[in-house]
Amino acid sequence: MAPDSRFLLVTQNPDVRADVTGALRTRSRQIVDVRDGDHLSALLDRAAQLVLVDLRLPERTISDLAQTLALKREIPIIVLADDDASAWDKASRGSPLERVLVGPFDAQRLSQVADDLVDRSRFLHERLVGQSEAIQQLREQILLVAPTPVTVLITGESGSGKDVVAQALHHYSDRAEGSFKAINCAAIPENLLENELFGHERGAFTDARSQFRGLFEQADGGTVFLDEIGEMALSAQVRLLRVLEERKVTRVGGDTAIPVDVRVLAASNRNLLEAVSAGEFRRDLYYRLKVVELHLSPLRERRDDIPLLLEHYVQQMMTANASAQFSGLSKAGLNLLHEYDWPGNVRELRNLVERLVFLGPKGQVEPEDLVPHLEGAPSTVRHLPVVTSKTPDQSERELIYFALLDLKREVADLRRVVEEGQADSTDPSMTPRPVFHVDTPADVGEARAIDAEGVYAGDAAVVDDPVPSLKQMEREAIEKALSQVGQNRRKAAQLLGIGVRTLYRKLDEYGLK
Repeated sequence: MAPDSRFLLVTQNPDVRADVTGALRTRSRQIVDVRDGDHLSALLDRAAQLVLVDLRLPERTISDLAQTLALKREIPIIVLADDDASAWDKASRGSPLERVLVGPFDAQRLSQVADDLVDRSRFLHERLVGQSEAIQQLREQILLVAPTPVTVLITGESGSGKDVVAQALHHYSDRAEGSFKAINCAAIPENLLENELFGHERGAFTDARSQFRGLFEQADGGTVFLDEIGEMALSAQVRLLRVLEERKVTRVGGDTAIPVDVRVLAASNRNLLEAVSAGEFRRDLYYRLKVVELHLSPLRERRDDIPLLLEHYVQQMMTANASAQFSGLSKAGLNLLHEYDWPGNVRELRNLVERLVFLGPKGQVEPEDLVPHLEGAPSTVRHLPVVTSKTPDQSERELIYFALLDLKREVADLRRVVEEGQADSTDPSMTPRPVFHVDTPADVGEARAIDAEGVYAGDAAVVDDPVPSLKQMEREAIEKALSQVGQNRRKAAQLLGIGVRTLYRKLDEYGLK
């Protein structure tokens, strides 16, 4: 139990107050007496770790309490009932962090339930760190959706923590004791994905020497998490839709439908509705997955959580590793991180903290220690001179830091444009064609052929060996890269310095699939 923890007890019965206080009060635990619900909201915002509600209160008061506590689902609740909890069942929608104790209870049991609920609630706060409105709403939604059997689609940018949300949904569900099986659909080759998901029978293909139970069978009674589902091939999407509809899987090479009891969670950093419009994702599967959608806001939209995340990861790493050291951030360094746009989101911040605690300076971390590890520049704009407490040297160094960040961002933007493929324009007028030397009239000894666009044909040697177009060069480069890495598309993309999705688009454009 954390020091100085605070429990709120809502009761008007002095006997209940005495019993609960005697059972739960310790040196590190404070029991706050709340006689009615009028002041409960304010107390809930003051680091309350648990609320105990006495059902002997008037029914109207219980209804008001349930409505107030429904807005703070991340705070555990113990309901104390004599023999009937129907009044609470009628008023409350339930929560994974809620327990009803009916009938006489002893101090040991009450203390054990309280400790279990507080420990259970820590999972959410330690995995989804922050006090911004966006992250608080997300925690509330997780606790509301987790106990249900519905399929959930988790959306958000890369690195925002979609896998953490999936783990929390499993942790607070009725399937928490079952398996949690996750797979990244973008990391598995297209021809192997169906095998990983649905399994295969012996002899289904050349190397199938034994039967293999796929992910859905392995997770029977638990949860399957399909990360980056937007990268799943259309053929696998058809089979997945059938599994979601029928709750049965058929192994590759088999003809027997095997019942499975799994909850499916999916995640994507793509806009799947745009993928549906582009014909890259099945519309029926999209709506089947999106029974409930949970969205993670990018870190740049919840900057107030940055100090809390920094403190959390520093403490986590220093606790786990004796060699870690961190003397803190200077004010200028913290301001720099606060203004930074975090394209890699929480994952990028965690990686930065890991680098600082093991390889950072011995003293406070200054902006110059951070700049080499940040991509892009803060969104601050400096135009007119302002009065500051900095020396001219400090101001000059800061201007240099921001200039370097601006330059790094522009280089990153230029690289992104190139990777997205400026050369894949479908406008015929943009297609490169050979440029030939045109002799001056004085050098022309005889008539030369002129093409339909009025361009001299040039020497035969030049015509026989024209300059290849950019598209031809691009195609040849892709073919060569694939050949060098044994047709492994992910390695080929790394070799070419482009994204995997860009490579797939190029393969489709040039008919190389």
